[in-house]
Formats: sequence, C-alpha cells, structure tokens
Amino acid sequence: MKQTIKYKLSVTAEQDGHLRRLGYYATKLYNTDNWQRREAWDKTGKIPDAYAQKKALNKNQWFKLLPSQTAQEVCFVLSQNYKSWYKLRKKDDKANPPMFRKKDMLSTMSFYQQFKMIGNKIKLSMSRRYAKEQGIKYLEMDFANWKPQGSSIAKFCQIIFDKGKWYAHVVYDVAEAIPVLNDKVKAVDLGIINTAVSVDNGGGAVVYSGKQILAIQHYFNKEKSKVTSILTKQYPKRHSSRVLRILQKKQNSQITHALHIHSKGIVQDCTNKGIKTLVCGDVTDIRKDKNIGHVNNQKLHSWSFSKFTQQLEYKCIKAGIRFVRVNEAYSSQECSSCGIRRKSNRKHRGLYVCKSCGIRINADVNGARNILNKYLRDFGISMSRSIGIVAMPLVARIQNVCPC
Repeated sequence: MKQTIKYKLSVTAEQDGHLRRLGYYATKLYNTDNWQRREAWDKTGKIPDAYAQKKALNKNQWFKLLPSQTAQEVCFVLSQNYKSWYKLRKKDDKANPPMFRKKDMLSTMSFYQQFKMIGNKIKLSMSRRYAKEQGIKYLEMDFANWKPQGSSIAKFCQIIFDKGKWYAHVVYDVAEAIPVLNDKVKAVDLGIINTAVSVDNGGGAVVYSGKQILAIQHYFNKEKSKVTSILTKQYPKRHSSRVLRILQKKQNSQITHALHIHSKGIVQDCTNKGIKTLVCGDVTDIRKDKNIGHVNNQKLHSWSFSKFTQQLEYKCIKAGIRFVRVNEAYSSQECSSCGIRRKSNRKHRGLYVCKSCGIRINADVNGARNILNKYLRDFGISMSRSIGIVAMPLVARIQNVCPC
C-alpha cells in the first residue's frame, strides 16, 4: 500500500531561490507542451500522447533544465489531464480542455530515483544543464517537523509551493495487512446530515452524526461571506485575501479532522466485532445535475464524499479489512425488508415507512441495509430478503465542537 506523508521544509534563502527557479521552469514546460498539443489538435484533430510529446520536447530548454524524471512527469500530468477531459466530454460537451498555467505560478516538481531521504533531510538531484549553469548538483534540505517512518521505503516525492512555504509530499511503500475473510460484513451509507450510517449482518447499527461538521461549514461560510462583502466594497476586482485563505485553511483542517474521527470509529468498530469486509456505497457523480434548493445545494457541493471514502479505504487496508464499493442507486427508495421500490415511502429525511410490509425504520439505516443486501446478493452469500432485526441504532457524535 502507498501512503503519503506531508513534510514542511526548512529552506535557506539560496535553496528557496533554486526551488522557485525549478517551479518556474516546470510551469514553462507545461505551457509549452500544452501549446504544442493544441497546435497538433488544430492541424490533425488528434492530440499526441505523453511519449510522443516527451520526444518532441527532449531538446527544449525547459526540459533540459529540469531533472529528467521531473520533466517527464510534467508531460505525463498534462496527458492525464487531457484524458480526464476526454472522459468528461462524454458527459458534458461544454467541458473545457486543460488551460495554460499562469506565468507566475510555481508548478509541482516530482522526483522518483532522483531524491534520497537521509535521516531528517531530503536530497534532490539537479539536471546536468542546471548544475552547469547554477553550479549546484544537489539540493539538501531539512524538514521542519520530521516524522520517522520506520522500515517504510520512500518511493516518490513531490515538492510543492503553498502559500509562501515549501512542502515535500513523500510516498512510502507500507506493508499491507492481509485480510482473513469471514462471514461478517458491515455496510456504510454516506450522507450529509448523517456523515455515515453503518449496518452489519449481525443486526448492529450506528449513526455517525454530521451535524457537528455542518456547524463548522456554516460558521466558516458565514465568516468568509462577511470578509468577502467588505473586500468587494473596498476592492471590486479582488476575489481573494489573506484572511479568506486563512479561514479556508482552518475550515478544511477542521472538517478533515472530523472526518478522520468518524472513519476511525467505523474501522475500529469493525475491528472490535471481528468484521473483515466493509462495503461502502459508491457516490460517484452524486452532484451532477442536482438542484435541491440553495441551502441544500451548498451543503451537497461542499461535502467531502471522496475524501471520506479514501480515508475509510486506506484505514481498512492497514487494519486488514477488505474494502468494497457497490452502486447505491435507489438504495434510499427501496424497502430493505420486502424489496418494494417506492419513492413516496420516504416520508421525510429521517423516516422510511413501507406501504407494502408496514416497516418503519430510520431512512439512512434502510439505505445502509440495502447496500448490505446488494453486496450479499452480488457475491452469492446466502441470506434471506431481510438481514434480520436491526437494533436501535447508536448515535456517534463529535464532542466539544467549537469552530474557530
């Protein structure tokens, strides 16, 4: 399993100058590559792949000034951006191709074999041309906060400039715990008011409340709105400020921390009960073409579904639990007891009442049971239509939430 650790770099003025120069070169190379691809598109109707572009740019000055693997990664990143654009065009014909980067932007620099982790330092190798022009073969920098990784092996590194500071994102190879599967399964239904609702085939149910996370979002959205209102009155053409960036950083940090609490709780519950399979509803494209009102749209589009799912997945892998995604289409409309699908059965946000079998159940618990039922059917695991009587769900809340 790959795990990324973020380190803050402690750089000297000279090292900062070298990193800024390399980031500038990476931006120039990205824009040159993008321009050539668009030229080829206009002439032939096709865009060259990364390997063809790498050959075309092999003698370019920006390509030569960057370490070889760093320069190649710039081409591969742009190629991946174009592939994402092709895929998006099938769903949205108005999708724009990858844009050019701003001239003053410092692009991310990627290193594979051309870096070493030596104690609490990172050593980056420069290209021959850069070493000749600048008189430096290596950049060796200290970490502001070193996080030892034991026997894990550093395989990949990205140097990133963020808000005036330099960071190293180092990817490590981490040994995976091999899951020893059994017949115990837990399903998770993701939501907004409730971050997640889990149901296992032993009848246990837990509701992970998202009200505390909504409180964080509401507080920071209100504070950012106040700052934006003042900013636009004083500077009509400005859309950002230092205060807005600080507020956004705090909001992201607090929400990420809250999601970690819930994802850790779900995986820990699996470990305590000896559950070796966690099934999660796939919410890909959940936002597309959704219009559920101004307030609810804001909640939906600011929710971190992908981040929460990723947290669950890597924590499951570390704990030796198999993680599975299943399509959760119609899971909120279908009765988990009799299988009748009727949209009107969901009376309001928290209650599901089936007109056929008469079951009254928490709507999110019903959705989680449907995800569990679907997994059991798809994998041919013996089951009745109902997975049994579900106990009164426990409610897990994040305590002492005080956005600030």
